Amino acid sequence: MGNAANSGPQKPAPRQQAQPQGSEAQNSPAEPRSFTPKQRQALLRRYQAHDTSRDGRVGIPLDICLAMPEFAGNNLISVLIHDYLDAETGRMHPQGFLQFCTFLSNCTPAVDKKRMLFDSFNVYGTETFTHDEIFRIYKVMLGHVISDDHILALTFEALKHPGLEKQGQISKNEFLQMVPDSEIEQKLTLHFNIPAG
Repeated sequence: MGNAANSGPQKPAPRQQAQPQGSEAQNSPAEPRSFTPKQRQALLRRYQAHDTSRDGRVGIPLDICLAMPEFAGNNLISVLIHDYLDAETGRMHPQGFLQFCTFLSNCTPAVDKKRMLFDSFNVYGTETFTHDEIFRIYKVMLGHVISDDHILALTFEALKHPGLEKQGQISKNEFLQMVPDSEIEQKLTLHFNIPAG
């Protein structure tokens, strides 16, 4: 699961695997829909500037991807991006890049972003969060501004919330309701430097 607090078990493999071959798999269910063809071409040109193979077979190393201006400095992105890397190469390929940009665009509803956030931090593969996952989310989101002791206190507070169906764990539906759309839109919506239409 990337560098999310560097504690606890890691996910065995990314949920989505980018295709190492070209980016134009027509009629694919994962085909990005939020960008116009012109915008997609602009994004692919940016991708190709970093892939030495020019056809997407080599891919972009993670550190190069994270250094792109829109991605740089966002702790959540540095965790979520792992779900879009190729499972074998550990690199970003064109289709994964377009999918990741689509996820981060303002055309993707906040609820979809929250589902992805839940899935990315759901290291045990259950439909609930317990202490480890909640701590990890707070660590990624707030670790640069508050101490681990404060994060630990927030974790216990969240797990004792009176609105929880079962104390000590937060279900996926409870998580979707607890996290405000505005917070997700602020942290997981990027404005790409591409043509408007």
